[in-house]
Amino acid sequence: MARGRRRARLAGTVSGMLARSGRIASCLLLGIAVGAVGTVMHRSTPPWGLALGLAVVLAAGVFARAWEGWSGSLAFAAGWVGTVLALWQVGPGGDILVPALGGWGNVWILGGVVALGLPLMAPSRWFED
Repeated sequence: MARGRRRARLAGTVSGMLARSGRIASCLLLGIAVGAVGTVMHRSTPPWGLALGLAVVLAAGVFARAWEGWSGSLAFAAGWVGTVLALWQVGPGGDILVPALGGWGNVWILGGVVALGLPLMAPSRWFED
């Protein structure tokens, strides 16, 4: 296969577009799920909850990039960032899942952004068949 070319898909057909839309939507939902579970669990058992959460973000980001390429990886990142930012806010009862000045919260957010960026910066030949 020539370098820089994606594997042959049903490009331009209705079934191909529906399949791609489904994969992108699945990557978005995966980002939402990983962001929600990781935000709740990153302070569960320090530092292992945080390390496991960041490892899951990295693994899911690599999966999204390998499955759908840049668009899947960006959809995963959008779902993760949107969920983490939504859960970062103060709840109606005053509860906070990610304290603004807490060390674990800062590492979760910044480490997650780094873990999201690593699959995007990886060479595309790593994700070819």
